Amino acid sequence: MPTLLLSLISSVGGLLRLPALATFFATMLGNFIAFFAKWFTARTATQLGVIATIATLTIGMVALLKTLIASIALVAPPMFIQAMSLIVPNNAPICLAVLVSAHTIK
Repeated sequence: MPTLLLSLISSVGGLLRLPALATFFATMLGNFIAFFAKWFTARTATQLGVIATIATLTIGMVALLKTLIASIALVAPPMFIQAMSLIVPNNAPICLAVLVSAHTIK
């Protein structure tokens, strides 16, 4: 990208008979764009890593909680499972996983 700007500005500088000034500004602009691109790329990569970690943690916790509930339901008496279905909502594993993920992040 900076080389494209350099050639464009140097050609304009040749038309204006100011090639040294055009080269100077092209170099400054190129360095600025390179710095901004490097900073933005590193920051974006860090944020995407954090988001991927949070999503992985939440999905893992949901799977773990559903497995634990299924194993309890396997050995518990039928009346206990029926009574718990009246108290515990269907989305309880997801809510608990989100809470645990939020506390872990904090």
